[in-house]
Amino acid sequence: MQQTNTLLPELQQHLQRLWESFNTGIRSVKAVKPKQYLEDKGLDYQQLNIGFCSGQFHHRKDDAWRQPYIELGILTPSDAPVNHVDRKAYTCFGTYSVVFPLKDVAGKIVNLFAIRIKMASAPEEYLNNLGIYPCYPPPLTRRLYITSTLMDAASIIQANVLDSREAVIALHDGKWLPQHSSIIQDLEMLEEVILIKN
Repeated sequence: MQQTNTLLPELQQHLQRLWESFNTGIRSVKAVKPKQYLEDKGLDYQQLNIGFCSGQFHHRKDDAWRQPYIELGILTPSDAPVNHVDRKAYTCFGTYSVVFPLKDVAGKIVNLFAIRIKMASAPEEYLNNLGIYPCYPPPLTRRLYITSTLMDAASIIQANVLDSREAVIALHDGKWLPQHSSIIQDLEMLEEVILIKN
């Protein structure tokens, strides 16, 4: 995978299709725990762009189908035992997690953020260092809020307190990346940047 602020178009298409399946997954009647986790955090998957990864999207698929997801870093071949001689084991990014998309400047999904809710500590992970959550701010943004975590940005969006000339973006685990600098440089109407630390 390339380390610019975008993905190769064919990989981006696979990531988009995968995101659509995650977005459908959160709406499943079986996704009780993910919905409860989000409700406990005060987030509504029906208002925010949130998905659910069960970690099973690659089951019963052939190697050619899996290859783009290996290139994306979603699937990693594993030495774990499997119950069939012709099958291979894979570790899946964000197994049993709520998932948020990050977008590039064109509004395409280039990254995922996952919170693994089945584990006691609910570890969080990014697929890569690309993109912005929730998206690049509109060009006429005057006030930009920058949060240190994605969940803080999601909470602000959920609260519905931003006016039409305000936007919020999240750092990557508190890290300032080149795309954050680029946003500030490109917003010609920007008057104020407010950094929200937790």
